[in-house]
Amino acid sequence: MTAIVLAGGQGRRMKADKAGLAVGGRTLLEHVLNQLVPYFDEILVSVSPGQARRLGDPSNGKNRGGAQRTVSGRRQKLKIIEDEIPDLGPLGGILAGLKAAANEASAVVACDIPDINVPLLRSLARAAGGSEIAVPVGPAGHFEPLFAVYRRSAIPEIETLLQAGERSILPLFGRCRTTVLRLEDAAWLRNLNTRADYESYLRSITGGKAGPSEKNRPAHEARARTKAHAESQKKA
Repeated sequence: MTAIVLAGGQGRRMKADKAGLAVGGRTLLEHVLNQLVPYFDEILVSVSPGQARRLGDPSNGKNRGGAQRTVSGRRQKLKIIEDEIPDLGPLGGILAGLKAAANEASAVVACDIPDINVPLLRSLARAAGGSEIAVPVGPAGHFEPLFAVYRRSAIPEIETLLQAGERSILPLFGRCRTTVLRLEDAAWLRNLNTRADYESYLRSITGGKAGPSEKNRPAHEARARTKAHAESQKKA
């Protein structure tokens, strides 16, 4: 699959460009990309029109615009893409990413989700095999559309929604063949929406409390896999 990292938006609640926030000596965007690099041959960074110049190059100045680099013995493509039309929100970013992706399926990840749950991405990839979308749902029934898998076949429905003035991603699930992964534990998900969220995250990683420790991570991920199950929803 392709990985599409959504790094657009104005960060109104954060009062800063989230992608450029400092995390462990690098930007938040670089922090997320470094976790995705071992698993994807193509990574697209979706940004708002004009944002690419402000953002700079998340690949250390060598890979912008589709340049190639070698990662673990294979070639990888990293490219920054801008939305075709401004102010369409995450739905516009997903559309731009799917159109630019070389692969049929793409894992969409928001750059303000700082910790990437790779086993969950794998589960979503498998669930998307017979669907156009695979999306996780937490125990409270809330969808996480910005940590999900989308297929290119969803493009026409996305365009229809945007043309109708819809900006929310949620209506898309009822218009496409969607598989839901229901999770009994939502602790895996951490969004950095506000300055308080960001400062709390920094404290947690400097104090060694950000999510499960490396020692306990395999057991934590195994529990996450066993707690997820798929439900198919037929296209309306």
